[in-house]
Amino acid sequence: LEGIFLDPVYTGKAMAGLIDGIAQKRFRREGPLLFIHTGGSPALFAYHSLRQSSL
Repeated sequence: LEGIFLDPVYTGKAMAGLIDGIAQKRFRREGPLLFIHTGGSPALFAYHSLRQSSL
C-alpha cells in the first residue's frame, strides 16, 4: 500500500481540486500535468490523531 500524506487544510484541498479537475476533464490529455507542492508538510504533524484513526 502506497500513498502521499497531505495536510487536510491547504495541500489536501488543492490535491482534491486537482483530482476533481482531472475527473471533470478540465485539462488537456496531451503532455504532463504538474502539481507543485510548496509547503504544508509541517502542518501535517498537527493532525496526528486524524492520521492514526485513518491507518
